[in-house]
Amino acid sequence: MQFIAKDGQQVELRILGYQYPTGADHEWDKNWLRIYVNVKSDVGFWQTVDSSLTTWEVKELFKWFNNLSQNQEVEFTEMIFVEPNLSFKLLGKSESFKTIQIRFDAESKPKSADEDSEYFVNFQFSNQELAAIASGLSEELLKFPVR
Repeated sequence: MQFIAKDGQQVELRILGYQYPTGADHEWDKNWLRIYVNVKSDVGFWQTVDSSLTTWEVKELFKWFNNLSQNQEVEFTEMIFVEPNLSFKLLGKSESFKTIQIRFDAESKPKSADEDSEYFVNFQFSNQELAAIASGLSEELLKFPVR
């Protein structure tokens, strides 16, 4: 899934697979997903791969983007997950556009990251673009369902 800002900054997020492809003994371990991150932004250019989201968290993220696309209230303005690598924050909204910030921390920061610096990219999305993001997440979940 590709996030593209009006100023040319880009973030690509893709599910590469389960952390444990053949399964694991514990339900929680079975559902960790390896997330590919590719950032081209004002704060730098980098790529990472880490098991930073679970199938359940991707499902919640789908619902969040879907609700925003339909101008529905969201329970949380910031989506924070068990692993602190990625988070998504609603910075502002109107009937037609939403401003979303994607933050990168821990293993999703660049390898050369300054520990005192914050790494994030802001995007302004139309409701149609938010619906496309939600659809992309839904398609990814079809390939990597809860096990």
